[in-house]
Amino acid sequence: MSFYECVRAFPEGSASASRMALTAKGLGYQGIIICNREPNRLFMPQAADRIKGIEVAIGTQVVASDAKALKNRILAHRARYPFLVVRGDTEGTIRMACEDPNVDLLMHPCDVRRPLGIATARAARLNQVSIGFDLSPMQHLRGSSRARWLEAVRRNLLLVRKFELHPVITSSANSHLDLHSPRDLVAMAQVAGFEQDEAKEALRRPAELLALNRRKWMSPGVELL
Repeated sequence: MSFYECVRAFPEGSASASRMALTAKGLGYQGIIICNREPNRLFMPQAADRIKGIEVAIGTQVVASDAKALKNRILAHRARYPFLVVRGDTEGTIRMACEDPNVDLLMHPCDVRRPLGIATARAARLNQVSIGFDLSPMQHLRGSSRARWLEAVRRNLLLVRKFELHPVITSSANSHLDLHSPRDLVAMAQVAGFEQDEAKEALRRPAELLALNRRKWMSPGVELL
């Protein structure tokens, strides 16, 4: 099974790309996607390429001050990177990301005050935008805060299922110490409301997106082989 994890590496994380790759390989991943905001500043990415038995792909997390600037940055990055992530911090960002087919993954905040809406889910379905579930709050939150987060995850998951969207689960690791094995991440997802097969498919989805984005299209429906 091609399980892939989305991570951030030094200087935006505390571990190098090679260290993240080595740890992920030991945990049972077949690949990692490094999604730094400024991937051109990534520290020694060539060292990660020398690690055998795991693929290291360089994607990017696209950020901007407003929706218009975000759209321009997405267009600029699409040709350069095979995996684009947008973290939905505002309603405008969430809406714009779901309406742009160049976006691969929207990391939704899973906040009860900003649930995934029907219009947003419909746009994500139309544009084939995957919905990301960051499972790190399960470890960091406690008490009522964690209960509210779990409620938001389950609400979003209901809409993901209703509109047949593709979920992605991740621990959003910024360090090799934050990485969890695929088995542990699937177990955490099940606590949050995922079915086991659903969680496993969510871990395979990044690899599928990479493969699709690396195909070369001459025009709609015409692929260059």
